[in-house]
Amino acid sequence: MRKIPLPVIGFVAPSGSGKTTLLQKLVPELRDRGLRIGYLKHAHHTFALDVPGKDSYQLRAAGAEQVLLASGKRWALQSEQADGGKDPSLEKMLRRFDEDRLDLILVEGFKHAAYPKIEVHRTTLGKPPLYPGDPDIIAVVTDHELPGADHPPRLPVEDPEAIADFVQGHLGSGSPDNGESRRELVRHYHRLRRYGCNDSHSGNASVRAGETFWITPTGACADTLEPDELVACPMDGPCPAGASLDALLHRSVYRAQPRATALLHSHGPYSVALSFAGQDFRPVDLRGQSCFEQVPVLSMEDEDDPEQAARAVANALADHRIALVHGHGVYAWGETPDQAYKWTCSLELSAKTYVIARQAVNV
Repeated sequence: MRKIPLPVIGFVAPSGSGKTTLLQKLVPELRDRGLRIGYLKHAHHTFALDVPGKDSYQLRAAGAEQVLLASGKRWALQSEQADGGKDPSLEKMLRRFDEDRLDLILVEGFKHAAYPKIEVHRTTLGKPPLYPGDPDIIAVVTDHELPGADHPPRLPVEDPEAIADFVQGHLGSGSPDNGESRRELVRHYHRLRRYGCNDSHSGNASVRAGETFWITPTGACADTLEPDELVACPMDGPCPAGASLDALLHRSVYRAQPRATALLHSHGPYSVALSFAGQDFRPVDLRGQSCFEQVPVLSMEDEDDPEQAARAVANALADHRIALVHGHGVYAWGETPDQAYKWTCSLELSAKTYVIARQAVNV
């Protein structure tokens, strides 16, 4: 197994924007630069790799759950989805790849998943761009200028070399400087307190770089915490004394979600209030819906069992960017502390909107 997660970059756009055509030009450009490329496409309909009338097709149609086609040059495994039509999980599909044979996975689709994405936008389709509502979009491939100054980098649609340069630059960006990432984490931990998502001594936060993560100490004061008070914990082995009691949970999340480099735990009052409903939360406001299709709400059978809590939260955050624990609060991960902070604040506002709407119009 690799210690560094395999990089993943997605390409998202409405149908007809030319994503596949662009990727057909980009893949050979990246391959010529020495990168081994994997490709994952989200299909919105039933599909088959074999031909009607062939033995493999007949056996799959007859009810075989898995069919493997093999020859001297290639093999392909078709497996029926057990959950009957539910959209596949990006994380689960990525785990199907043989990471030891690849340097990068390019994904087409999965636009609602939380991962680095490049938007393809063409004015001829007459549809608005996705990037204003999706902070995971790291660049826009387009045939026109983007308005204003607050937008991701613009890449020319007919220049695969420039797009390949951007992809390689993104791969080479690496982990942020440890000192700066710790300072950024503490700034956002202070903000959670300042804006009412934690009290003076609640919640915890961590940031990861490589095989170490730094976490807030037990009993940390959110008003006065300094970066040098964070406790360094290994990704393997026991955590030192003084680390937050949630350190085991943070480590479990980093193992389950390789793209996470920051994790925030907070107690926003509206978010916590929602958790008592005992069911997953689906935002009713447009802003919330653009951020979260669904927020899982976890109920712990034994709240005093830290290993059980760690497993439950890690499993939820393997497929979601944020999760609620019944009566306990919010866990949100990001590729930066700022991203985790945004998810936390977006959920709290969406939860507040939902509570007020229930009171006003009985949504």
